[in-house]
Amino acid sequence: MKRIVMLLAVILLCALPLAAQDDAQRVIDRVAQLPEWVDWLAQYPGSFGQANDDDSDGVWYVEFYAEEWSEWLGYANVVLETGEIVDSFIPAPLSAEEFQRGQDRVLPLVLNDAEILAVLGDTLLWDHYIDFNRYDRRWEVTFYRGVQAVQAVIQFDEAANEFAIEEIRDPNALEEQDQREAWRDEAISLAYSGEGAGEALNGRDDWTTYTENLRPGIWSVSFVAGETELYFALINVDTDEVLETLRP
Repeated sequence: MKRIVMLLAVILLCALPLAAQDDAQRVIDRVAQLPEWVDWLAQYPGSFGQANDDDSDGVWYVEFYAEEWSEWLGYANVVLETGEIVDSFIPAPLSAEEFQRGQDRVLPLVLNDAEILAVLGDTLLWDHYIDFNRYDRRWEVTFYRGVQAVQAVIQFDEAANEFAIEEIRDPNALEEQDQREAWRDEAISLAYSGEGAGEALNGRDDWTTYTENLRPGIWSVSFVAGETELYFALINVDTDEVLETLRP
C-alpha cells in the first residue's frame, strides 16, 4: 500500500505546471526554515514536504512526512505572496517533566469523577495506564481488567489552566472501527491500481466510491457516477491483491 501512496504523490507532483512546482517548493522551504521546524525535522533524517493549493486562494497547505511516508510530521498553511504562516502544527511529544506534571493532575481528576466510578465500581480491581495523544493533544487514561476496558479522554484548557474530561469510551470498540476504516481505505487504494482503472475514471470527476466487506479480508470497490458503474474491483486487503476487475 505504501508504494501505491508514494506513486500517487509523485503523479500529483508531476502533474503540476512548472510554475506551481516552484511555488510548492517555496512554501515547503518557508516552513522548513522556521526555527521550531528546523529542530523538529532534524530529528527525522530523510523527511520531506509536499504542498498543494486546492482552493486556489493563495494559501498553500504544507505537510511533512518522515522518510518513506513512515510518519506524519505536521502541517502549516502558508500565504504564498507574503510567506505568512496562517497556522502550524507539530505533533511533538511531551518532555518527561511535562508528562509527569500532566499525569499528576489527570489521574486524580479521573479517579474522582462520578461517572467513571459508576462504570468501574471498585477501582482496585482495575489496572490502568496514562498516555498523551500528541496528535490530538489530549490525555487518555485507560482502565483495563481482562478483556474489559474503559478510557477517559481529557482535554487541557490553556486559558483556564484546567483539565476536563471530554469523553468516556470503550477503546476496544474504537480500535475495531479504526481497523475497519483502515481496511476500507486500503481496498480503495488498491482498486486504483487495478487494470483499466485509469482509463475508466479518466476525465470523470463526478464519481462516488462504494465499498463492501464481503468476508474477512475481502472487499468490493465500485466507482459509480449517477446510476452508472464505471469500474469494479474485488480486493484482498490481507495480501494486497486485486483479485478481479470489471469495467462495464
